[in-house]
Amino acid sequence: MSYLQNKWSEHERQINPARRYASQREFEADWIYSLRRRYRVSQEALAVMANVSVTTVQNWENPRSAKAIAEHNQERLRDIERELWIKAHVTLLDPCPPYIKALYDLMSASKDDSAKALADYLVGTMPQDDAGRARLLHWASLTHSIGEPGSARARSLSEAALDALAGTDAPLSAAIENEILGSQFEDLLLLPQGAARNRQGASLMRACERLFQRDRQPAYLWNALEVACRAPLDTQDVFRLTQLLVDVQGLAHVRHRVRTEANFETARLVFDDSATRN
Repeated sequence: MSYLQNKWSEHERQINPARRYASQREFEADWIYSLRRRYRVSQEALAVMANVSVTTVQNWENPRSAKAIAEHNQERLRDIERELWIKAHVTLLDPCPPYIKALYDLMSASKDDSAKALADYLVGTMPQDDAGRARLLHWASLTHSIGEPGSARARSLSEAALDALAGTDAPLSAAIENEILGSQFEDLLLLPQGAARNRQGASLMRACERLFQRDRQPAYLWNALEVACRAPLDTQDVFRLTQLLVDVQGLAHVRHRVRTEANFETARLVFDDSATRN
């Protein structure tokens, strides 16, 4: 069974799919368009990656095109999807412990079962108070996410990584903290609107707040506010976080950022004079 045919079969087995398609060809066209949109890749860039013409990519994305996608091109699209996922989620930062490098090598070689087995073994044996546990949990979640995005195991590990990140008195380097938070934020934005997105957003927001309580760095509060705005979470969370920022950095500074930066558009209601009067 070809790669996209297998994807189509998985979609047909869903009881309540997010979208219904009239045909496999329509599904394939939307899958390729969604792949480009998800990773911000142009038709020209995808054509280069797949070693085909731009016209071919346009035909792939045209649900009315009668020409089937060749099986060897489907295999290349499978590899491209994996490469883009790794590039978006995986950052090999120094200092890099040998076990992190081993997980990276296994994932890069498409040895997902071995990567998951090693990650689960390491999570089970590393002491709870080890300073590197948050990073390990993050990488363990990646090994489960790459083959099964949104799986229960991947979600539980990512939530555990956030808890470990914010629950230690020995902070990691800023680069590693940003790696964990950034990857989880990208995952959040890729989730469709619904309970899973709200749950992950709430978990990420709470982690950022705990990091602020630990280090008193306003950047963590801004991260929490952006998550609350873009998940989006309850309006009360937006108001509460905005008020915390005002208490820390002053009204003028916070109002300016909220009113001028698109990521905080939802929070502009806080400074809406008409809403305040009502």
